[in-house]
Amino acid sequence: MSSFLQKADRFILGPFYKQFMNTIVQETMDCDSLLDIGCGFNVAMKQLTSRMNHSVGLDVFQPSIDKAKVENTHHEFVLEDVKTYLEKMPDNSFDLVIALDLIEHLTREEGFWLISQMERLARKKIVIFTPNGFVPQTPYDNNPFQKHISGWEIPEMEERGYKIFGFGGYQKLRGERFQIKFKPRIFWKYLAFGSQLITHKAPKFAYSILCIKSK
Repeated sequence: MSSFLQKADRFILGPFYKQFMNTIVQETMDCDSLLDIGCGFNVAMKQLTSRMNHSVGLDVFQPSIDKAKVENTHHEFVLEDVKTYLEKMPDNSFDLVIALDLIEHLTREEGFWLISQMERLARKKIVIFTPNGFVPQTPYDNNPFQKHISGWEIPEMEERGYKIFGFGGYQKLRGERFQIKFKPRIFWKYLAFGSQLITHKAPKFAYSILCIKSK
């Protein structure tokens, strides 16, 4: 993509890109400490962590941790198996516990265990971001943990007390790794993001769901 198109893309789609993290920030204003499970490398996370006293990024993949350290996305980083780390942490260890694009990489049994651990460790808020239902994905970037194993539905998250927001626009326009399915892709990309105006408040039609629970 040319520099001109990149600038145009950021100008037109910027508000849609920012809406995701803005929603998390607005919903967690009362939180001052954070555990980011499967943190990966997400520069946008600095928007949330920069206003906190302490944040921990937990991941099992060394290259992701290395990149995140360069950008200082968190105050502290832990390279460790999620299960081992979570089980040794005491109840109510953090105000906010987040898992973005993680639970779909686990089996259903592992996913329910993760949710219960997040709810145990969080004093105030739990945030989970995942595709809306099962979306196939094969490993990439030499990271075997990128494979999708399970899918999660809105009704089951609502039953656990989560408020749901929709992201990524209309679900049927995207496929594996958030990629637009149709050509010309630039047209359908803009249409997909534009449809987020609707799917944000009508998440059953969205590609991804942001699930937030208050304790």
